[in-house]
Amino acid sequence: MADPHFFKKEGPFSLRHLANIVDAELVNTPNADVMILDVQSLDAADTGDISFLSNPKYADSFGVAQASACIVTDKFVSMAPEGMALLVVKDPYKAYARIAATFYPAATGTGTIHPTAIIADSAILGENVSVGAYSVIGDGVRIGSNTIVSSHCSIGDNVKIGRHCHFYPQVSLMACHLGDHVTLHSGARIGGDGFGFAPDPAGHIKIPQLGRVLIGSNVEIGANTTIDRGAGPDTVIGDSCWIDNLCQIGHNVRLGRGCILASQTGISGSSVLEDYVVLGGQVGLAGHLKIGMGTQISAKSGVISDVPAGQVYAGFPARPRREFFRSIATLSKLAKRKGQKT
Repeated sequence: MADPHFFKKEGPFSLRHLANIVDAELVNTPNADVMILDVQSLDAADTGDISFLSNPKYADSFGVAQASACIVTDKFVSMAPEGMALLVVKDPYKAYARIAATFYPAATGTGTIHPTAIIADSAILGENVSVGAYSVIGDGVRIGSNTIVSSHCSIGDNVKIGRHCHFYPQVSLMACHLGDHVTLHSGARIGGDGFGFAPDPAGHIKIPQLGRVLIGSNVEIGANTTIDRGAGPDTVIGDSCWIDNLCQIGHNVRLGRGCILASQTGISGSSVLEDYVVLGGQVGLAGHLKIGMGTQISAKSGVISDVPAGQVYAGFPARPRREFFRSIATLSKLAKRKGQKT
């Protein structure tokens, strides 16, 4: 059970209500109006809880689980313990996510403004915007309704923020526009100077960074991630992108819809990721590259050239994953032969 000191729970909800949320078929359910109290993992679930099974690895735990209900695919229906109600869906993990969010909805603004917050007279705050202790909101800022600005945040002049956003402590924003339902975790830095200069032996010459950062809606950005504003063109993060902790996105970078960046990814300036690109942890991209739609880059890969759409790349320099693993296997064989000769 989630610690109630940290997580506010809603409910209980009936099985019928939960099934309707995820368009599930109810099986082994003599009473669809039975109330469910909470979500829980299979091994910890008890009477009144609902759990899920998406990985066959945990089928044994499913067979002895004490949960009142479980979200499963149709292939596991026959393995259910006696008396367990089932919500049958195609994707149990996704269904669980929606049901868990019903019990534990995202926080929303309450309209509370801490007395230590500094808010410019020209800033416009929508209904129920909350602002935490020691946060600073500059001139001309616009913040949509139900947004939460936690403590020690800095929002620069003329920044525009949509509705239902949530900024955790010590977030800073400048020269940017954000859509609705954007979550920024602690220490995220959005809109700082891009890494732009003209090299000169007498002293490098800074190039003014005159673009913005444009972030779409339904975007989540992890702790201590930095996104530089454009040098002239804008840096763009498309709708529904998920960016992990400790990522660096350079100036003029453009991410399409639904891109996923794992922790410690670095994208150099002016690279373009088309829709639904996935980058594993510690992937590095050179500048001015184009990564095609739906491409996946394996962790710790170094990408130095364009990647066509729909590919799976790995290694350094990054190349098709099968080709990468064949080269690794060949090198291993060569090393063994050399060892045998000596």
